[in-house]
Amino acid sequence: MGFIRKNIIYPSLLSLIIIFFAVQSKEVRAADCALSNIRFASSSNTIYLSGPITCSLSQLKALKSSLPLYLVDASSKTWLLKANLKLEDGATLNLYGTSIGGDVNYLRLKSNNSSSANSIVWIRADWGNINIKNTKITSWDEAKKSPDTEYGKYKRSFIHVRSFLASDGITPKESRMDIIDSEVGYLGYYAAESYGLAWKVSGSGPNLYDKVNVYGDVINSHIHHNYFGMYTFGADAMKIQNNEVDTNVMYGIDPHDDSDNLLIEGNRTHHNGTHGIICSQRCNNLTIRNNKSYENKGTGIMLHRNTNDSLVENNDLFGNSDSGIAIFDSHENIIRGNISHDNKNGIRFSVGSSGNTTELNEFSENDGYGLYFYKGSDAPTSGTGRITGNKFIKNKVIDNGDYAVKLKEADLNIFEQNEFKGNSREINISDSNQNIFLGNLSDSFYNASLKAKNTIKDTDSALVKVSDSASSMEVLSSSNFIFQNDKSLPTSAENSKTYINLTRALTSSTVNFKRLNFKVKPAADKVDVTVLTWETSNSFGKKWKEKATSSVTVDYEVSDLKPDTKVDVLINGNVFNSFTSDSSGKINFTYDGNVLERTFEVKES
Repeated sequence: MGFIRKNIIYPSLLSLIIIFFAVQSKEVRAADCALSNIRFASSSNTIYLSGPITCSLSQLKALKSSLPLYLVDASSKTWLLKANLKLEDGATLNLYGTSIGGDVNYLRLKSNNSSSANSIVWIRADWGNINIKNTKITSWDEAKKSPDTEYGKYKRSFIHVRSFLASDGITPKESRMDIIDSEVGYLGYYAAESYGLAWKVSGSGPNLYDKVNVYGDVINSHIHHNYFGMYTFGADAMKIQNNEVDTNVMYGIDPHDDSDNLLIEGNRTHHNGTHGIICSQRCNNLTIRNNKSYENKGTGIMLHRNTNDSLVENNDLFGNSDSGIAIFDSHENIIRGNISHDNKNGIRFSVGSSGNTTELNEFSENDGYGLYFYKGSDAPTSGTGRITGNKFIKNKVIDNGDYAVKLKEADLNIFEQNEFKGNSREINISDSNQNIFLGNLSDSFYNASLKAKNTIKDTDSALVKVSDSASSMEVLSSSNFIFQNDKSLPTSAENSKTYINLTRALTSSTVNFKRLNFKVKPAADKVDVTVLTWETSNSFGKKWKEKATSSVTVDYEVSDLKPDTKVDVLINGNVFNSFTSDSSGKINFTYDGNVLERTFEVKES
């Protein structure tokens, strides 16, 4: 209510807001379907629906009975559209099934498998809306009296919506298509925007997709036998949820250029001609989760060409002819909690993919590699194309038919706390540098070749092969543990780490190393430690030799001794001191003498 001042009634602020929005709603509300907004051009065989109006098929036919639109079965509400249908200037077409009060349970689009003029029809929105709910839509070959299954020799009917900027280059003219609880199939062929179901932003220019987008949701629907299952270009904030997308000629779900902020969730994509789900070219901030993508001729899920800052989570990927997951020239994504099994490879990274985190996944029983990294022959969007700066944490890579990890042309990647078990072969590294393998559980075969220089860090044991003189493998402990190995190679101890630098000359064929419960920590410089004896039962004897670079104080921690037992520490055969091991079988001592080459022995007193 307003307030009174000097006999004048002033409306309250709330009243003004209500009046404003009432006026606005009246201005933008779509009008009822009207004859003045419908025209038919016989020259192009096109029905035009113009203006901010909303129409159903029954309304179109009732208002203009001469339209090439036919109710071919009134009892089943089956319609046949024999002309193109174009929506303009904000028009809306409702294709609703009778279960929700609509008038179409099956819409057939003429598609007569012929090269003659007007042999196919399409539905298009150029600044308009198409609502498809609780209904079915397919192409229709009138001669065969069935959907059109031919897509290569002749064209085939399709549906698409397009957004664009007005002539002022500022005002967006945006379209939307929703497909809810419906079936759409047998649409599309190989031509731009004619793939079957397409959402597209038209135009060009800088920052176009910051100014205009195309919209829509696809939910609880069956999309099948299209050329592409569904294709977007410049879409924003679409929800693609709980659909079955199968048996399409090429891709299942294909968000393309600058389709951002999409939710792709709970879908089943299978038996498609290439990838089940592919997101390509600057598609950012996607969430792809809880999908099953299987038996596709390409990958289960692919992130392609700068599809960045996205989440691929809790998907089940199996039976795909290529990898379960592929990351191609894409960056800063999280791949988490997926199961990729019985594919060609578990996951592959190529063409400069960087900064991705792959964690808590299972890659198992794939025919080839569990994890596969390679540069590829395609030019990257930027950089050299080498696979760099990715993290692989706490994954299970088990029972694969070839290498657990095939690492080629990849640098500065971290593999931490993964389980590599039961694979035909374990880890192969070629032409790759400064990769770190940290605390992994492994059947442990690391093969370094072709100028590969990498690090195995904080790992209990491994079998390593260095295949050429230009390669090396550093075995490192950041906690200063000493490594025992079957080549009697010394472990170099510095203040902050211990390490063995394995080369072809040192290893010959292979070297098997094991981390001991034994720490050596010099205050400065370096001490080389070679283990001679390390018994963990019976006499519990320990013996090692050292070579120091200078007279420096060195701290020792020796474990695997008999608990609560008095032991002597000897240096070059002379008793240095006596100690009693603690309840865990450990002693600590410090040596600060000036003997540079010395042999230590620890034995019961």
